[in-house]
Amino acid sequence: MSERCESRDHVRGGLLADIVESTAISASTLCMIHCLALPLLLFLLPGLLGAFFQSELFHIAALGLVAPAALAAFLLGYRRHGAAGPAILGVGGIACLVMAILNSDHALLGETALTVIGSLLLVAGHGWNWRKRVV
Repeated sequence: MSERCESRDHVRGGLLADIVESTAISASTLCMIHCLALPLLLFLLPGLLGAFFQSELFHIAALGLVAPAALAAFLLGYRRHGAAGPAILGVGGIACLVMAILNSDHALLGETALTVIGSLLLVAGHGWNWRKRVV
C-alpha cells in the first residue's frame, strides 16, 4: 500500500513540475520574442500600446512573472534530480534580465542583448532541467 502512495505522489509531483517547467519555458520564450519583435510591434501599433510594451513598468512586470516561475521550476527539478547545473544557468539568465532592467542606460551589452542572452540562458536551463527530470 505504501508503494502505491509513493508512486501516486511521484506522479503528482512530476505533473506539477511539468506544469511549472512548461510555464517557465513559455514565459522565457515570450520574453525573448517580445524583445526581438518590439521594433516591428512599435512600427505596426504606434501610440499607447507601443509605449506600454517599451516602458520599464512592462519589463518589471514581465520579470515579476518570469523569475518566480523559473525559480520554482528549478527548485522542483533540483529536488527531483539533484543537479545544480540547470538552476545555475537559470539564475544566470535571471541575473541578465535584472541587469538589463537596472542598467538599461549604462549596460555594456545593451538592454536588448542582455535580455536575449538572459532568455536564452533560461530556456537552456529549463530544457536541461526538464531532460534531467524525465530521465
